[in-house]
Amino acid sequence: MFEFKVVVLTSTAIVLGISYYMLRKKCILDAVDAFRYLTIKIVENTVDCDEVIKEILKQCVVSRAIGFDCEWVTVNGNKRPVALIQISTYDGFCGLFRLNKLQHCPESLKELLEDEKIYKVGVAPIDDAKYIAADYGINLKATLDIRHIAQLCGYDPGGLATLSKSLLGIVLDKSWRIRCSDWEVDQLSDRQLNYAAADAHVAIRMFVKLFDQYSRSKWPWWKWSHNEQWSNIDNLCWQYADVCFKTKTSKKMKNGMKEVEKQPKKELAQSKRYPYAARSSPLYHNCFLQAPDGELLCTCDTKKAKWYVEKELADVITEEPLTVRLRFEPAGRSVGEVGKYYQLTKQNVCVVCGEHNSYIRKNVVPREYRKHFPEVMKDHSSHDVVLLCVSCHQRSNMRDQAVRERLAQTCDAPFADHVRAMYIEDVECKKVRSAARALLYQARKHVLPPARRKELENILLQNFPAHDMVTEELLNEAAEMSIFVENADYESHGHKVTEFYLEQGGLLRLEELWREHFLQSMKPQYMPKLWSVTHTEERLRVRLSEGRLSEEDLKLIGTYL
Repeated sequence: MFEFKVVVLTSTAIVLGISYYMLRKKCILDAVDAFRYLTIKIVENTVDCDEVIKEILKQCVVSRAIGFDCEWVTVNGNKRPVALIQISTYDGFCGLFRLNKLQHCPESLKELLEDEKIYKVGVAPIDDAKYIAADYGINLKATLDIRHIAQLCGYDPGGLATLSKSLLGIVLDKSWRIRCSDWEVDQLSDRQLNYAAADAHVAIRMFVKLFDQYSRSKWPWWKWSHNEQWSNIDNLCWQYADVCFKTKTSKKMKNGMKEVEKQPKKELAQSKRYPYAARSSPLYHNCFLQAPDGELLCTCDTKKAKWYVEKELADVITEEPLTVRLRFEPAGRSVGEVGKYYQLTKQNVCVVCGEHNSYIRKNVVPREYRKHFPEVMKDHSSHDVVLLCVSCHQRSNMRDQAVRERLAQTCDAPFADHVRAMYIEDVECKKVRSAARALLYQARKHVLPPARRKELENILLQNFPAHDMVTEELLNEAAEMSIFVENADYESHGHKVTEFYLEQGGLLRLEELWREHFLQSMKPQYMPKLWSVTHTEERLRVRLSEGRLSEEDLKLIGTYL
């Protein structure tokens, strides 16, 4: 009787296992069947590449979005260059660009990837962009993580397979055997081709569905026509372009879907996830500073205006708005457009979106570069300090990273790592400190064998030859010793970049590069009037005409005006 039960149970388990296997296999086959309409083009030469890119551009002229993904091979834990780039249009035209066969990135493909008007949608595409930049020097623009839009529409932002199943009802083939297969093989298998094309195509399919859903919920019904709807794509997508998806928000169930519980901006700014603190007071007080004859020199904050008065260097003219007049002749006066900039009153709002409840100072030219500028360029640096709300500040910093990486490559200025860090760990010091801490804490518990205790004491005495025996004082000193020493080989990324520009074209070009990047990447709508990319050059020209700029200053800048 017992044996019969075992046989029955075993048979049932086998039947269930076979049923599950067949069901799973059917699901995968269903996914293959769902994409039988795809037109897959394998690209292994430049001529084919140009033709495929031409067709892709033709099919995405209205939607301005394509599905994007890439594959590579990892050998012994080391990543090899990207071997395959997958691009798909909504109509099902898929280009599989075998970069390992091409040995380079053709110009037509490069132009498409760097076109900021066409969104490259997928899951974590910005990570793929970093690999492509490192492997082929391509500055991939307008990447869009579909999880931003999924979360906005109330869906759980899982991985590509999870989203595909919940949004499209399609189960993707995510077997490790295919994901980790050889993408550099001489000829890709049918399963590899279907897998690669499906990953790119399902991304654009989901994006279109989510965008349509969002459009119908936000815009009036007469804008639901295909062309009218896609003309508004930038209104939604620009704020998420080239932004990592790292937001972790609390969610609650509502009507079977997950509803995002938004966190107040001020609370977000003070959280551990986003350490920047929002300002509790305005940056611009718009007090007025006058020359002795009453000419307006500039606006300033209350603290600075009161400092002049307290030092008896100025007199209060009016209290509201606070206006003070200097008792001495200033070194220079406001001249031309560059001078008028400092006379203007400025708004305490986010220069990108106009948010006025919470904002953070943004250095348009990052401090890691500006701190290496000569003093003559650091004067009046308030021009490059603007206000951004928390979300715009986070987005701007993320987009800055692409420029930093490009500068690192162009200027041969790698970022700090365990080899190039400013401070490195001294192995011997760490060994001594560990020995001291073991003796100090473990010996008190009487858990150290005599032989081990003697070994640790010898380590201490060898490194402290002035001591004949191990004392409590010696243990405390060794337990708190620093194990980091300055790295003689350390080279600051920011310093190397400024040195490169100083030799190649002048620091003004580096400064202007960052200003142009800010305007292009953030498209600010509320910038202060007269804010200019060439502001510093114009200001220095005024100083040069007034005889307040020496030849030595010009050499430090690396240019001649």
